[in-house]
Amino acid sequence: MNIKKVFNTKGGRLLVAAVLGAGVLVGVTVAANGAVRPDCKTLSYPLCARSVAASQVVDNSIPASKLVPGDRAAFLKNTDVYGKSGVSADFKAVTIDKIGGSFKTNKTKVGEFKLEPGTWLLNSTAFFARTTAGAPGTRPQLALRVGASDTAFGEDYGTILGAEISPAKDRELTGSTVKVVTVAKATTVEVFAFGYNDDAGSAGSGEIAASASVVAVLVG
Repeated sequence: MNIKKVFNTKGGRLLVAAVLGAGVLVGVTVAANGAVRPDCKTLSYPLCARSVAASQVVDNSIPASKLVPGDRAAFLKNTDVYGKSGVSADFKAVTIDKIGGSFKTNKTKVGEFKLEPGTWLLNSTAFFARTTAGAPGTRPQLALRVGASDTAFGEDYGTILGAEISPAKDRELTGSTVKVVTVAKATTVEVFAFGYNDDAGSAGSGEIAASASVVAVLVG
């Protein structure tokens, strides 16, 4: 190309000005990014296929909706909507051996799950089923606790306790609870079943089964 002829034409001068202007803008952008995060680097677009590794994607900047179906399934496996680790646990039905008295000594263990350090949103559901006909007035309970023992109630990570269950056989009752908890270290959460009667009696003992499901979402 004859550079002298380019400069001698109006169109050539405009082209050169545009190229120089673009260079200034790119320089400003890179400089601005470097001022905020000196360790960051910019990319040139369009990108080549498979040129970005998963480890190079920061701050969840590529939403799952932009991934092809196969990759999206792998990306979301064992994660919540924020791309962070989640916990899901289902506990089979266990007969509530003792109703009434002290929760500390009479609770029935249903299961347990572990939370890693962080802030968690716990979504817990309970399903109570009367397997034997009995007296009216029993309110079954599901309790998520940390540190519960025969001498301590433990820290509450969610409690479901409400309406009376029907005294007729094969009747059911459900409930749910949502609670936000923060743990500083790996923590085991135990799930217990129990129940109360207004007269503090033991009616309903051995007559009601409790099962549960827990979904924990890491929110912080």
